[in-house]
Amino acid sequence: MKHLFYKTGVLLFIFITGSNLFAGHNTDSLKQLLNNASEADKLEILNQLMDAALYSDLDSACYYGTLLEKKSGQEKDSLYQSMALRGLGICSFYKANYYDAEAYVLKAINLQKANKDTTGLANSYKILTGIYWESERYDQSVDISFKALKLYRETNDTKGIVSSYTNIGLLYKRLDEPQKALTYLKKAANLAQSEGIEYNMGNLYNNTGIVYKKLKDYNQALTFYRKALSEYQKENLVSGVATNYLNIGNIYNYHLDKPDSALYYYQKGLKLSENSNYTIQSDFYTGLAHLFAKKGNRTKSIEYLQKAMTTARLHHDIDLEEAVCFDLYQSYKETGNNKEALSYLERYTNIRDTLTLEKAKVAIANLESKFENEKNQIIIQNMQQKQEADKKIKTLLWLGIALLLLSILLLLFGFKQSKKKSKLKRVLLETEKDKLENDLQFKSRQLTSQALMMMKKNRILNEIYNSLSKLKAITDDEKQKLHQLKIQLKRSIKSEKDWKLFQYYFEEVNPRFFHKLLEVNSKITPSELKLAALVKLNFSIKETAELLNLSPDSVKTTRSVLRKKLGLQTEKNIYDFLNNV
Repeated sequence: MKHLFYKTGVLLFIFITGSNLFAGHNTDSLKQLLNNASEADKLEILNQLMDAALYSDLDSACYYGTLLEKKSGQEKDSLYQSMALRGLGICSFYKANYYDAEAYVLKAINLQKANKDTTGLANSYKILTGIYWESERYDQSVDISFKALKLYRETNDTKGIVSSYTNIGLLYKRLDEPQKALTYLKKAANLAQSEGIEYNMGNLYNNTGIVYKKLKDYNQALTFYRKALSEYQKENLVSGVATNYLNIGNIYNYHLDKPDSALYYYQKGLKLSENSNYTIQSDFYTGLAHLFAKKGNRTKSIEYLQKAMTTARLHHDIDLEEAVCFDLYQSYKETGNNKEALSYLERYTNIRDTLTLEKAKVAIANLESKFENEKNQIIIQNMQQKQEADKKIKTLLWLGIALLLLSILLLLFGFKQSKKKSKLKRVLLETEKDKLENDLQFKSRQLTSQALMMMKKNRILNEIYNSLSKLKAITDDEKQKLHQLKIQLKRSIKSEKDWKLFQYYFEEVNPRFFHKLLEVNSKITPSELKLAALVKLNFSIKETAELLNLSPDSVKTTRSVLRKKLGLQTEKNIYDFLNNV
């Protein structure tokens, strides 16, 4: 995982904890106090233990948060219960369980709204901003950031306002709206300076420099990178200093074509990064490799790339290894060393396939977590509404017993309540129906994304295959390895792994689709079933050809065969037929 100063998209959260009644005690003394404390004090001690563990031991933080949530529920103390839920949300956030984190924080928000806890609510909104950011729901993240900003303004929390300005600026940077990003980042810097607020100005200036770089205003970018550098040097933050040497060097190397200046900053930063963060160090190696390649010194360039490879393997960073493998493949190809080029291309291809599968597994796990949380929310809401309905019925029964003389009036009233209950059930059914429709739309989007990812993968692998076919002047041994690698690429293009994942999403949205087609004609082949699925999704012949790795003419021929097997007349549209299966 990249270091905080290097990960430019990091939001600058400040998690505000509860009161500081026991702030003078360390963790061990708090544990001892817990055994003999009063019930009210136990809640505060558990809160302090949870807060202390959030930044050092997540398992302990989750343990104390769970105890605090249970005990505060028993004591009916909604303030501490909201703190516990927010803490559990932060634990899940740090563990990358974003949908669990969202569920916890939303529960905390409901309690804070009921308690009119404006400060706690603002901080929960800030955490929710990060959850939506990391789960790539950027529009929601922006909306929540503005809600937090509004509450911080109402409470005159200047530090919270600065933090919200910063988060909104970073979000607009991520949404590729650089002018809006600059507006809010500058607001944050100006307010922090005018109010004399102690704030992480290095990160703020660094992100402002990144936005100017995006706008191709390289002089302004350098100005803010140097401001960030000055702030990090004041605070003796080695990672921050090294990162800004890298940023400045990259501007000179890639944008201003000043190799000597770039080399100066790369060398200064590399020396610092050796005792800092390995990802920054590997980026210095990569920058130096590209710099020497531009100068025509391929030997020196490959030397730095090999250092980056050693770093990647030492730290088991497969993402970094993938990137360096591709750079080494290109470098060895340029020098005419086809044997080494093929070796690194083969490694790159294997890593890419592994990463694609792992990312798909993570995506599925997050989806399952999201669906489980939403299902539980529906169950809880239904139970609450049922309890409210049952409570009304019991009240009516007691009134009926007490007011026998008004039996006719009670019967009419009971009939009215019965109608309300029926209406309530209809509302519940409609709500559940809407939820199912939303789930279906979500799965459909996942299905389309998977198909597009398969198209992109096939396109990239075909480009690599064609590039390999153009290699000349190689030995017989290299020809054999090249032939084997091309076979491997063809297998990867035709891999059934992607289709199995595609079939999983497709059958979630279209249950029994393939079974129904086989009932029409049991002789339909697996390839024709794939084609039928893509026709149902309204993919064009060109897109279908890319996904199936066929020529457009072959796709047309297969469509014609499929029409005959389905018994479709000439005037019958195959898309309309499959869309009704």
